[in-house]
Amino acid sequence: MASFGGGIASSGGPCGAMTGGIALLGSWLGKEHPEEKDSIFMWKASSEFYKRFQSEVASRWESVNCSDITGVNWRDREQAKAFYKGQGRMVCAENTGKAGRLLGEVIQKYLLKIQEEGSSS
Repeated sequence: MASFGGGIASSGGPCGAMTGGIALLGSWLGKEHPEEKDSIFMWKASSEFYKRFQSEVASRWESVNCSDITGVNWRDREQAKAFYKGQGRMVCAENTGKAGRLLGEVIQKYLLKIQEEGSSS
């Protein structure tokens, strides 16, 4: 997942904390074989995490893109170096921490839903 940094391979695209969370939910709730169906909870959990990330983490920048959140063109080595020497690292650490908290809350919620569905079957 490290290559999600800088907005997926330093492209400035979607925040790695967000895409990493979505990837984790897909890995946990997605199908294991092509002929199977994804859990309906995968779509619900992923959508909820995305919307919460958008509103609770990224709303300040009105974007989920790393380049907008950080103000860095990741292809410009000087901008990237300045980011890491300044307070930029702390902004990312704070956003990643918030994303982790949100992801934990979403996982907990859907784990309970899955358990409830299993016990009612």
